Amino acid sequence: MAKIAVFFGGKISQHLVLLKKAAKKMGVDLTLVSYNRVCFDSKNQEVLIRPNLAEESTIQKISKFKRADDYDVLFFRTTGKHWEEVDLILNSIKEGQTRGSVRTPIIVDPLVENGKPDMACKAWQMLALEKAGISVPRSIYGSLWYLYECMKKKQNPLSFDPAQDISLKKGDLSDNKLNFDFPVILKGSGGDRGTRVFKADNLEQLEKLVRDLRKTETDEGKRYMLQEFIPNDGDYRVLVLGEKVLGVMKRSSQSKKEFRNNYSAGGSVEIADLPEEIKQLAVKAAKVCGLAVAGVDVAFRDFDMTKPVIWEVNKGPQFKGFMKATGIDVPAEIVKFLVSLKVNK
Repeated sequence: MAKIAVFFGGKISQHLVLLKKAAKKMGVDLTLVSYNRVCFDSKNQEVLIRPNLAEESTIQKISKFKRADDYDVLFFRTTGKHWEEVDLILNSIKEGQTRGSVRTPIIVDPLVENGKPDMACKAWQMLALEKAGISVPRSIYGSLWYLYECMKKKQNPLSFDPAQDISLKKGDLSDNKLNFDFPVILKGSGGDRGTRVFKADNLEQLEKLVRDLRKTETDEGKRYMLQEFIPNDGDYRVLVLGEKVLGVMKRSSQSKKEFRNNYSAGGSVEIADLPEEIKQLAVKAAKVCGLAVAGVDVAFRDFDMTKPVIWEVNKGPQFKGFMKATGIDVPAEIVKFLVSLKVNK
């Protein structure tokens, strides 16, 4: 039987509870592991996972510390601000291989195995997807004031004075001119579930956003992109598990004041389908971004189904709305997928 550990940060969410219940129903040994349980003592030089006494005391009288290689599959559902613990775990696995451990765990997702946290950032994704020949919204990355100056120059080229802003020299955009105008989207490189995504209809609104967000940039190191706004009557969430598309739902905003289609932002959801080539495009996009379990968001330029645009690829996607729309038992499917990784190893 495959032994699976699902790592997470923060509190145990409903999604994690559903995964645990699905595994129990299927007779699969799946343990939820909070990053708070990762520890080591420099004296014995071994990274360990301390026991969850509240959970394990009912199963065994004596709870034991475990190593990462006590499991067959490690699913890092969330990483976020926990890359320190992730790296400790990855290094412990390498050390286990050196000492001839019985198990070499399979790591999900590939971006975690590669130790590439930047691959989960939206800015990195835009470059990687474009380089792979996958269409994305035109995106400009840089400091918030740089983004503002880009649009200011677009609106009024004669007002640009390079002496006032050394970060934007003449000719910076001469060979690669902005091909979009207001409204524009200002998106945080590390946002999820529609957070840190804003719309500006004019230069004044963009300036206000920049001033409001500057503190998060300077004090917290959060970065942003400027993107073209693509008119739409909804977008599509494609749930990908490895090489398989589990299903598709359409998300639509229910308010004229709300440009985001996210279910978490009040959007409606319904079961949908897409042409096979679009589904395979979603699988390719997930692979490019180093994700085996992914929610790929697809829109269409000019409302034309032959012009797909990948908005973003989400790690550890939420699936409450997806289950509501499609009726698919996502937790069970994820557990099956994790087990299959061990079986097909």
